[in-house]
Amino acid sequence: MTPRGARLPRRCFPALTALCVVAVWLVPSGSPAQAAGLRTTAATPVMAPAADAGLESQFVSRINSLRSSKGLGQLQVSGELQGVARRWTDRMVGAGQISHNPNLGSEVSGSWTKLGENVGVGYDVDGLVQAFINSPGHYSNLVDPAWTHVGVGVTASSDGRLYTTHNFMALGGQAPPPPPPPPPPPTPAPPAPSTTAPPAPPTTAPPPPPPPEPHPTSDRVTAVLGPLRSLEGE
Repeated sequence: MTPRGARLPRRCFPALTALCVVAVWLVPSGSPAQAAGLRTTAATPVMAPAADAGLESQFVSRINSLRSSKGLGQLQVSGELQGVARRWTDRMVGAGQISHNPNLGSEVSGSWTKLGENVGVGYDVDGLVQAFINSPGHYSNLVDPAWTHVGVGVTASSDGRLYTTHNFMALGGQAPPPPPPPPPPPTPAPPAPSTTAPPAPPTTAPPPPPPPEPHPTSDRVTAVLGPLRSLEGE
């Protein structure tokens, strides 16, 4: 049974190297799921918690990176949503198939106005994220500007597949945080030191030597001695 106002679960089999199965669901505020919750018609086994916090952080980082690229606010991790997502993920692992949490609305407290859920199974974070992006319903959950919080649960099954639940919440009266500012431009590297020797200072040519004194010629000697002899004869 599906609460009024909620979307029916949908499955998507994208063409990926690792086959991924995903499903999406929205629970609006005031729906029967929020008022009293729904009960499952058949009990499913609950496995011991085996959440992978590292993979959960990777999903949150990829979601916020996508939202930042679209100019949307970042989602804060809600401990309550994360706990709900982890418990439901363990139930899916125990059942061996994905499904939606019919009690999602009653398991989340606070004055939320809308809840959303993406669930999937695959073999790696990249494949599952791409499967969510390729599906219009899941993608609309990822980039819904109304969301303020997210909680992600990831559990690996015995065959190595990753089951994951992503719970989204719009908290009443709280705007989502703005996207992070762009990183500052890189500082330019200092210029590399020159490996060539500096040019030699300019040099001036030495002045030319003075012209040599002219040697006395015979005409000049005669011109000088003539008067002298005339003076001696007086």
